[in-house]
Amino acid sequence: MINKKEEIPITNPKLKEVSSSSRILTIGILKERNKDEKRVALTPYAVQTIIGTGHIVLTEKGAGLGANYSDEDYRIAGARISDRKSLIKQSDIIVKIGPLTYEEIQEIPKNKIIFSALHPNTQTKENIELLLKKYVIAIAYEYYQDHRGLNPFTYLMNEIIGSTSIMIAAELLTNTTGGKGIMLGGLTGITPSSVMVIGTDIAAEYAIRIALGLGASVKVFDDDINGLLRMEQLFGQHLFTSSLNRKALTKVLQSADVIINSKIKRHEQSYIITEDMVKLMRSGSVIIDMKIDSGSVIETSVPTTFEKPIFTKYGVIHYCVPNIPSRVSRTASMAISDVLAPILLDICKEGGIIPLIKRSESLRSGTYIFQGILMNLQLAKRFDMDAKDWNIILPLL
Repeated sequence: MINKKEEIPITNPKLKEVSSSSRILTIGILKERNKDEKRVALTPYAVQTIIGTGHIVLTEKGAGLGANYSDEDYRIAGARISDRKSLIKQSDIIVKIGPLTYEEIQEIPKNKIIFSALHPNTQTKENIELLLKKYVIAIAYEYYQDHRGLNPFTYLMNEIIGSTSIMIAAELLTNTTGGKGIMLGGLTGITPSSVMVIGTDIAAEYAIRIALGLGASVKVFDDDINGLLRMEQLFGQHLFTSSLNRKALTKVLQSADVIINSKIKRHEQSYIITEDMVKLMRSGSVIIDMKIDSGSVIETSVPTTFEKPIFTKYGVIHYCVPNIPSRVSRTASMAISDVLAPILLDICKEGGIIPLIKRSESLRSGTYIFQGILMNLQLAKRFDMDAKDWNIILPLL
C-alpha cells in the first residue's frame, strides 16, 4: 500500500511555518476521560522545565488528580489551569495518555500536534479517517523508537507491569482476598511458593526478577527459545525453563500458586492455558493476566476494572485489569513524562515539529499521521488504506 513513486503535496502549509526557534509554543495536557486511566502525560516538574524555556503549558482542570498531582501543583510549576474547550483551541501540541476516542477527535481543531497512545489493535477506521481530515500530526507512544531501535515508552511500562504483577499476586495470595493465606516467596524451613510465568518479554523479565528476589520458585514457559536462553543468562541455570509443552504445562500449573501471563494470543492460535487446565489448579491460586488488553492466551481470562479487579472461577482468583500501570499511576506518570518531556523540549527549541521530523528518525517512527497523510503501514494494511513513505515526504518539507 506504500506508493513510493507518487508525489504527495504538503496539504497543510500552516504547519510548515512552525519552524522559527523564536516562536512560543503552547502545550496542553488533557485530562483522561477513561475512569481507569489514572496517569498524566506530564508531571509538574516536567512542566516547570518546559516553561523555563519560555513556552506555555496549559493543564486541564483535574488532569493530574489520578496521579496525585493537584491543580495547585501545576500552578506552582507555572502552568495555567484551563477548561477543556479553551485548552484544545489554544494549544499547538496536545498531550494525553490514552488513545483518542472519536468524540475527542471531533473536539480537536485542524492543524494540531498530538501525542498519545494509539492501541492499534483496538483502533477503528473511522477514528483514523477523522484524524486524517483534521490534518493533524499524530504521534503514538507505541511506535516511537529511540536511536537504539527500542521503544522507551513501552519498555518502561512493561517494567512497571511486570514488577507490579508480583506485588498484586502477593496480596491476592493472602487471606484478605480469599487466597491460600500464604506468603509469596520463601521462608526458612518452608517450601517456597511456586510462580509460573508464561512469556519472556520485558514484563515477564521483571516479574521473574521480583519473584526470584522474594525467594519464590519460578518456572518459565515460552515457544521462543532465544527468550528462554536470555532468561537463563539473566537469572542463572537454577531457573526452570521449558517450551510450551502441554504435558509440562499441565504438570506445573497443578502445583503453581501463581500464574503470570505475558503472552499475546494471535487470532489463529489456540489457548495456552485452557479452561480444563484451570480446573486442575488448586483452590486459592492466582492468575495475573498482563496481556488481557491485547488478547489473552488463558481461556478463562476476561477484562476487569479497578472497581472490580478480580473474579474467581473454579476456585482460582483472576486479576485481569487491562491497565496495570495506572495502579501505580504516579510512578508510571513520572516514567512517561521523563521520556516525553525531552521530545517536547526539542520541538520547543526548534519552534515547531517540522524541523525535528526532518532530522529525527525516532520522531518519524512514532508519527502515524502527518498533515492528512497516513504514514503507518500496519494501520494501512488493517484498514485497507493507502500509506505513504517518508522518503517521498521529506524532500517536500
